[in-house]
Amino acid sequence: MIARVVRATARSEREAQAMVTRWRREIGPLERCQPGFRGGVVLCDGPHVLAVSCWDEPRAGAALDPLSLCVARTTFADLLAKPLSCRLRTL
Repeated sequence: MIARVVRATARSEREAQAMVTRWRREIGPLERCQPGFRGGVVLCDGPHVLAVSCWDEPRAGAALDPLSLCVARTTFADLLAKPLSCRLRTL
């Protein structure tokens, strides 16, 4: 199993909530239809956002490459105080 962990800091708590809404609308549906997707969660604490999604390891690479491009192209940039941080972790 592989976890993709995306961390972000928005400029305000309100903008963090907007980011969560966008994530659920723009990224969530793309993830759920990819092979190997096992589940995910988006959490918000003040201006901080954490999105974790889990993938079956053998199939994760093919699915995560296009999703990483999609995350990079999202409309989140206007809400961020710092750039997104994205890491893959083996579980």
